[in-house]
Amino acid sequence: MIFLISILMTIAWIWLIVIAFKNDAIIWGVVMILFPPACLLFGILRWSVASVPFILLIISIALMFTLSPADLAQFSNQ
Repeated sequence: MIFLISILMTIAWIWLIVIAFKNDAIIWGVVMILFPPACLLFGILRWSVASVPFILLIISIALMFTLSPADLAQFSNQ
């Protein structure tokens, strides 16, 4: 489960970076690569173009917090 959530989060992050570079926000793209939490701010500030990947990112973060300690322990043992 944690693997799928991680993939979902990575897809949303890359999608937001692509949107930043496509919309001439090169500085935002570089900042999001170097500091991934900046994606949250970019998603809020550029809601009209980044709403879908932003919502996907928020859902994946929420799902990550719903994992039980047993799920996390199972992942670290692999």
